Amino acid sequence: MEDLLIQNAYIIDGTGTPGFPGTLSVRNGRISGIWRQAAHRTPARETLDAGGNVLCPGFVDTHTHSDMILLHDGRQPSSITQGVTTEILGQDGLSYAPLSPDHLSSYAKYLKGIDGTFDDVTLDFSTVEQYLSRLDGNTGVNTAFLVPHCALRLETAGFENRKLSAQEMSRAKDLLLQGLDEGAKGFSTGLSYFPGAYSNTDELVELCSAMAERGDVYVTHLRTVFQGERFDAVEEALDIARRSGVKLHFSHYRTGGETIGHVQKIMEKIDRAIQEGLDITLELYPYPYGASYAPMLVPPWASEGGVDAILKRLTDPQQRRRIADYIDREFPLFDGVIAYAGEDSSLEGRTFRELAREQGQSMGQTVAGLLLSQKLVIGFHDPEPELSGEVQRQFERDVLALLSRPNYMVGSDAIHLGTSPHPRAWGSFAKLLRLAREYRFPLETMIQRLSDLPCRRFGLSGRGRLQAGYCADMVLFDSQTVTDRATAENPRTQASGVKNVWVNGRAALLDGIPTGALAGRRA
Repeated sequence: MEDLLIQNAYIIDGTGTPGFPGTLSVRNGRISGIWRQAAHRTPARETLDAGGNVLCPGFVDTHTHSDMILLHDGRQPSSITQGVTTEILGQDGLSYAPLSPDHLSSYAKYLKGIDGTFDDVTLDFSTVEQYLSRLDGNTGVNTAFLVPHCALRLETAGFENRKLSAQEMSRAKDLLLQGLDEGAKGFSTGLSYFPGAYSNTDELVELCSAMAERGDVYVTHLRTVFQGERFDAVEEALDIARRSGVKLHFSHYRTGGETIGHVQKIMEKIDRAIQEGLDITLELYPYPYGASYAPMLVPPWASEGGVDAILKRLTDPQQRRRIADYIDREFPLFDGVIAYAGEDSSLEGRTFRELAREQGQSMGQTVAGLLLSQKLVIGFHDPEPELSGEVQRQFERDVLALLSRPNYMVGSDAIHLGTSPHPRAWGSFAKLLRLAREYRFPLETMIQRLSDLPCRRFGLSGRGRLQAGYCADMVLFDSQTVTDRATAENPRTQASGVKNVWVNGRAALLDGIPTGALAGRRA
């Protein structure tokens, strides 16, 4: 007997082929049968009439910053309510394994502005295996993981601005390969963040060379920290792939600002590299503005030593002025909406420029003062740009043009903290389903980009398709009404039009209401 029989569904199986009216059954957490008859009958403990709505594989969010919050509260309604059933963690080189106890404790403080810390989360893991075991069976979504570059740096050179010695490089490669052996799906860098941004191109080539033969993926947030003459960050990533032979994946790569309407321009170098034979995939989220955390604005020299050393420098008026001058010089157009402030929640929702005007200070002085008063715990997102209707529509066309390419997928870059987070956490996937409807983008293609493609790229076996024997990660939604409702003003507003979600065959969302089920497994 089947556990679940879903009749009268419009089945889109995730492969990109045309959908069809049909029936699907689930037994023991896996898809057990699919029929091209809407009213096929077979004995089942539960039968659901899908009402002609779309039934498709659960979506894979290829880029989230849920690494700590899932240990605190695994239910993850922001994902489940959009149909996301799997998240890939360890992004931008920023995560918590492999790290020894002292480094884990100190780096958790450094990442608090992006990931948070929670009294009920005990930092009693060290390896990738131990970290993934903490998540397994305790989350609403499945989880996959990338070995984070910053952890390798901390475990070898500490929080120091220098090259790795030969011995340290050997140790870093051992840690990387151990993490991959323990279940990580690739290696990530975030070359805006410390201590990873202290690395040079040659270091990254050597690390990637160590894993290239395995077929694992190098995932990169492009470099923004340059110590010396600036160079092309896209070319650096391509150079790493050429010299190491690794598979390359670009994080959150899309048009924005002055590049809106210029898809061919931002893709020109990457397209040439693909023609050369490089194995490249990319991801995006459908918003023309981003989010991060304020320690990334601290200069390289002032970031050495980590949290305590940075705070000590900020307490010194002369050094704080040097840091402020650096921020004013390197980020002259910067502004941000404070999403999360660790010591004073009344700051949340305010912009840095508002505070600078009130204080009669430069932007750099204001940011440096906030870093000190909030003990570095400041998350922010860019102000929502005031785009004309035509420019907004052009950005949306850009997003769909990129997703029409067979190597593009979706990562929300979700950051969950504070009262004013970026709406991408609650809206990215529902927004794309809405845009597919509004612009008549093929729904089967969109669903393939959200499900099967990332599973194939990151080796998430047995997921991403509605196919007999595959894990029953599924979403049922109304293709005519599904839409995002999260905005910059109300960023935690649940999407609408997603009816039911199942993770490994267990209901995570029923009639639009999260069940709280913790059925997620290591993917």
